Amino acid sequence: MRHFFLLAIAVGFAVPAAAAAADTPTTLVALEAKWTKALVANDVAMIDAIVAPDWAGQGLDGKRSDKSVMMADFKSGKNKITAMTNRDVSARIFGDIAVVQGIDDEKSTADGKDTSGTYTWTDVFQKRGGKWLAIASQGTPVKKK
Repeated sequence: MRHFFLLAIAVGFAVPAAAAAADTPTTLVALEAKWTKALVANDVAMIDAIVAPDWAGQGLDGKRSDKSVMMADFKSGKNKITAMTNRDVSARIFGDIAVVQGIDDEKSTADGKDTSGTYTWTDVFQKRGGKWLAIASQGTPVKKK
């Protein structure tokens, strides 16, 4: 009986530690990679699962957008990304908020215009119901020298 009690105490301490260990910057970097893959594949179901209903984005033109507009643009083909490679991606976690920043090189179009290039970006995630969701995004084109 004593052995069982000690085992129960050990498991009780191990479970919270394991749950906390799951929330590392690597987790968010991997989520960004998953989002990138979904954008290139035009996997709107996966994009929908990663992006919070109240997501707000600021696009290349400086205009703000919401999730419904972003999703409609991908579903219709108005915005299309055919290749994207992330680099220099880093994440910082502040409790239930995480900030992920990186650079990507992409082949893309918006409204039929070529928007391919290099971009720096920042995504903000919030942990809701045990799941990280993107709540805000901002991208900036990198000027060619």
